[in-house]
Amino acid sequence: MASLSSLLPAPTQQVWDRDDERKAKRVGSALVVSQTSVPPYGQRKGWVPRAEEDFGDGGAFPEIHVAQYPLGMGARGKESTSNALAVQLDESGRVKYSAIARQGHSADKIIYSKLTDLLPSEVLAEDDPTLQKPDDEDIQDITEKDKASFRKIDQC
Repeated sequence: MASLSSLLPAPTQQVWDRDDERKAKRVGSALVVSQTSVPPYGQRKGWVPRAEEDFGDGGAFPEIHVAQYPLGMGARGKESTSNALAVQLDESGRVKYSAIARQGHSADKIIYSKLTDLLPSEVLAEDDPTLQKPDDEDIQDITEKDKASFRKIDQC
């Protein structure tokens, strides 16, 4: 029995195959990795890490007594890009979360971060003498004045 390819005519156009193209590219290229070698522990006498590659992906070498800045941390001349906030405490020792709400706003912008910020100052001043309950003598005086004014109204 004859195969299908023997029965079909020869192709008239050139065949393009993506897989063949990828294979051809891979054959011509090679991956080259350049690595700096750090001397093993115990054999680092006289060696000082100076480049970022010397630290690899880790920290400093504690047995080498020179200033080391792995990953550029702590190096002078670089500006800090941290957006961390310092913890601030109020007068009672609790954390002031209003600092988080104020971050990124101007200093003169009013930000209400707790309920007491919204209350009027009269409500907040609980020990104000004008807001205290009157004592019994004051109640008696006010009652007498009210009764006298009601009598005047009734007489008219």
